[in-house]
Amino acid sequence: MNLVEAVGDLFLVIFPITMIIGYIFKNQIKPLKLGSYLQYVVMILVFTMALWAGNIVSSNYVINIVLYAVIYATLSMLTSLILTIPIIRLLKSKQSEIIYTINDDAKTSVRLPLKLLLILIAGWVFGYYVKYATITKYLNYLIIMELLALILIIGLDIGSYINMSFILRGYLGLVIAATSILGSSISGLILHFILNIPLSASLGISMGMGWYSLAGPLLSVKFGPAIGTLAFLANFLREQLTYLLVPSMIIIGFRDLSLVSIGGATSMDDTLPIYRLYMGEMGGFIAFISGFAITMVLPILLPYVTLL
Repeated sequence: MNLVEAVGDLFLVIFPITMIIGYIFKNQIKPLKLGSYLQYVVMILVFTMALWAGNIVSSNYVINIVLYAVIYATLSMLTSLILTIPIIRLLKSKQSEIIYTINDDAKTSVRLPLKLLLILIAGWVFGYYVKYATITKYLNYLIIMELLALILIIGLDIGSYINMSFILRGYLGLVIAATSILGSSISGLILHFILNIPLSASLGISMGMGWYSLAGPLLSVKFGPAIGTLAFLANFLREQLTYLLVPSMIIIGFRDLSLVSIGGATSMDDTLPIYRLYMGEMGGFIAFISGFAITMVLPILLPYVTLL
C-alpha cells in the first residue's frame, strides 16, 4: 500500500519532469503525435477502474452515485460561472470584439466520450458478476501504473507545445481558468457539508474540471472505487453538459466570455469546437488558453487537494 499512498507525490515529480523533457526535445516528440495514443490509454484505464468498482461497489450504491454525479457536475459548473461573471465584467472585457456565429462546418465529436461511457458500463457489469479476490487485490496497483502512463504521455505531449509568449497573450483565459477552479472548489466545499462526503474527496470530485480520465482514477486510488466512479461520472457529465449549455445560453441571449468557465479543462480540446462555433475565433482562443492553463495546473493541484 505504500505505492498507493505515494501516488500523489509521484504525480508531483513525474508530470513536471515529463513536461520539461517534452519542451527540451519538442522537435523529436512532436512528430510522434503522442496525443493520438492518449485515448487508448484512457480506455484501458477506465475499464480497469470500472472493473474494480464492479468488484467492490454494491449495486445499492449505483443510483446514489449517479444522482451525486449530477449534483456535483451541475453545481461545479454553476459556481464557476457565477464567480467568473463579475470578474470578467470588472475587467471590462470588450465583448464587441467577440463575434458570435453559427458555422455548420464546425463539427463536435462525441464518439470518444460515448465509447468511454460504454466501456465504463461494460467494466462495471463484468466486475459485478465476475468477482475474484485475487483480481481485486491487484487492480489497485494496475490503475496506478496505467495512471502514471497517462501522465507520462500527457506531460511529454504538453511540454512539446509549450510557448510562454503564447500563454501570456491570453491573460483573460488565465483569469477565467483561475475563477473556474476557485468556483468549482466552492461547490466541493458546499457539497461536503450537504452530502457528508470527506472534504478532500469532495473537493477532488468538484475540482476535476471535466477531466474525468484524471480525476476518476486518482480518486479511486485515494478513496476507493465508489468515490473514484463518482468523480469520473461527475466530470464526464460536466463535459457533456458543456456541449448543451453553451449553445443554449448563447442562443437565448447570454453572450458572455464567462461561459468559458463551465468547460473547465475540456475547453482546450473536446469542447473547444463549441466555443469556436458560437463565440467566434477570439472566444475560441480564450477558451483554449483557459483549458490549457487548467490542464497544466490540475495534475499538480489535484494530488495536493486529495491530501487535505
